[in-house]
Amino acid sequence: MSRSIDNIVLLESNVNKLKSLIIKLKSENFKIINELNLKEKTLIKKSDELKEWKDKYQSLKIANTFLGSKDKSLTKLKINNLVKDLDKCISNLSS
Repeated sequence: MSRSIDNIVLLESNVNKLKSLIIKLKSENFKIINELNLKEKTLIKKSDELKEWKDKYQSLKIANTFLGSKDKSLTKLKINNLVKDLDKCISNLSS
């Protein structure tokens, strides 16, 4: 009988250890999930920043194309043509 009681005590001890291990693992899992969510948000933010910088770079490339010509009247003509195209697009969208 004593051996049965010892086995029950050992089993109860093991169950308690498993419970505490499960609680610890759940806590670690929760922390890891939070870190992952934070990293995903950071990645999305960085991706948005990268897109913004690429757009700015593209705008600078276009501006440099205009400024690259030594003839200022040609540059003005190109800009005026772009403005006219934009006006046409806006009027098409509004109608």
